[in-house]
Amino acid sequence: MTSPVDPRLLLELPAERRAHLLGQLESLATAKRLERMATVLAARTGHLSVVFEDVYHPHNASAVLRTCECLGLQDVHIVEDATRFRPSRDIARGSARWLTLQRWRQDQGQGQEQGQGIDDCLASLRAQGFVIVATSPGDDAITLEEVPLEKPLAVCFGTEETGLSPSAFAAADIRVVIRTPGFTRSLNVSVTAALVMYHLAARLRASDLPWRLPAARREDLRLMWLADESRSARGLAREALKQAGMLPSPTPFFRAKPR
Repeated sequence: MTSPVDPRLLLELPAERRAHLLGQLESLATAKRLERMATVLAARTGHLSVVFEDVYHPHNASAVLRTCECLGLQDVHIVEDATRFRPSRDIARGSARWLTLQRWRQDQGQGQEQGQGIDDCLASLRAQGFVIVATSPGDDAITLEEVPLEKPLAVCFGTEETGLSPSAFAAADIRVVIRTPGFTRSLNVSVTAALVMYHLAARLRASDLPWRLPAARREDLRLMWLADESRSARGLAREALKQAGMLPSPTPFFRAKPR
């Protein structure tokens, strides 16, 4: 069986090969599909990002991905310091294929920490100009209506049992609260994410802020989406990478293992 190719490799194709491939992929899609894709891309934003820290329940993981895609939020950062992120295919309904997922994991190897975890994730986002937001029931938290939108926001959600880690919580620039008049103080993480992101996204779209993705990034996503539309599209993408000498070497079926 042919192994899948990372569609992000297509973004490294020379301009002429990339344009040629895009024309081939467009010829495979119907006019209605191309129109729908253009409409979705026009509504996409990178001004709001989600950071998921050690959320392990498949239902919750999948529900948040589906919410992000439905709301037009393109970027989701998945931190796997303690647990692996395993969304349920039935709940996610294919939403992950339309999103840009970046995984952050602090691996242990040979007595030293390798890879990147929550601290690296938040530091990277802050360097890109994001304001870090966390939900909190504390008295210092502000309401969703009070959250400033002028700078891009990275909204963090933590594991089902204990919420965000102390380091993630301490790194937050803004803490927000969802007022609940009932006895139960906290909401399920997927419900919290849906409420927070829906409210912030609605406020953002009603504003005069430049919240849409840049045209160049929309074109990048369009190429990757079209390349994953069908078996024929994936074949054309693979052939384009092969002709450019960019197709990764296949993984050997039998791996050499120490005995």
